[in-house]
Amino acid sequence: MPNKLVALFSTHFVEYAQTFVYDEIRHHERYDVEVFCKKRMNEDRFPFDPVHVAGPLYGITRRDRAFSRAFESGRFSLAHAHFGRGGVYAMRFARRFRLPLVVTFHGYDVPILTSWARFEPRFFRYALLARSLFRSMTLGLCASRELHDMLRELGVPEGRLRLHHIGIDLERFVPASRSPGDRFEVVMIGRFVEKKGFEYGMRAFAEATAGKSARLTLVGQGELEGRLRALARQLRIEDRVHFTGVLTSAGVAEQLRQSDVLLAPSVVAYGGNRESGLLTVKEASASAVVPIGTLHGGIPEIIDDGATGFLVPERDVSAMADRLRRLLEDPPLRAALGAAARAKMLREYDNRARVRALEGFYDEALSLRERRAAAS
Repeated sequence: MPNKLVALFSTHFVEYAQTFVYDEIRHHERYDVEVFCKKRMNEDRFPFDPVHVAGPLYGITRRDRAFSRAFESGRFSLAHAHFGRGGVYAMRFARRFRLPLVVTFHGYDVPILTSWARFEPRFFRYALLARSLFRSMTLGLCASRELHDMLRELGVPEGRLRLHHIGIDLERFVPASRSPGDRFEVVMIGRFVEKKGFEYGMRAFAEATAGKSARLTLVGQGELEGRLRALARQLRIEDRVHFTGVLTSAGVAEQLRQSDVLLAPSVVAYGGNRESGLLTVKEASASAVVPIGTLHGGIPEIIDDGATGFLVPERDVSAMADRLRRLLEDPPLRAALGAAARAKMLREYDNRARVRALEGFYDEALSLRERRAAAS
């Protein structure tokens, strides 16, 4: 029996910050995927076929003649959109062709609906159509418990919401042995934007490692890079801070194999923008690199405080510096927390198991659609 076919809506396929979409669609077992996007990005690093790219008016009208022809073939069993903004594009096609609609909510796409940022031109249409999306979607998958609770408060019925943690590749992210005499290596990974809170991580590093053999590596790029470089000079740690730029997934894995601690100092940013299940924390944990994260978004679901890493309040530089200092001075503690972190990832975040769980939600969405149709 052939696999059922999913129309996967990803507005920009694939941004470096959304490689989880790519990793997910490549590991399906019982469903096949065709991608529908407004813009194709980084095709050389993320090859996939077929990818349908919309025409120039799609971003305004949410219509595309080539997309419609693809759906008219009757090949698709359901539609799945990543992020709420992707959902408003998928919604039109799911309605027209009477398909179940699954939407995965990841972070900024929920709190923005109750913030002033929803009136910005780039978000206004999403905010305007969000209520219609909530009524249309068969299931809403939430990447953290916090997003689940926020959507419920926005009026989405509990029966349409499911918690769905995104997985990682546990064969790519693996521990590597490091000599106790090696330089203490700290890493931060992600876009250089407000919600990542990297400035607080840099301040904690400067406070905790003064006079020590330690280096901080920042992996990524973004609008705040100039400010972060200036902060390194201000803190007088520029000779111990290294900027790598964007790395491939394999490059990130290699960087983690050379690291002792990951800092994830995330904060709630403008418009309520926040993390859900931060992939870099999972990847570090899988690599037995001890994560120090904030009590923010979905991070507390990934780190068990004192058991697989440490959690501190947002913007609390002193608390983060204290945990970092403890790990620097206690290699056996680092080893114990790193091993426990790896074990948790094996239990809970294996990407193949998480994709199987996603396929279970697809099955459920098809069943729910059939039952609702029969009852109407």
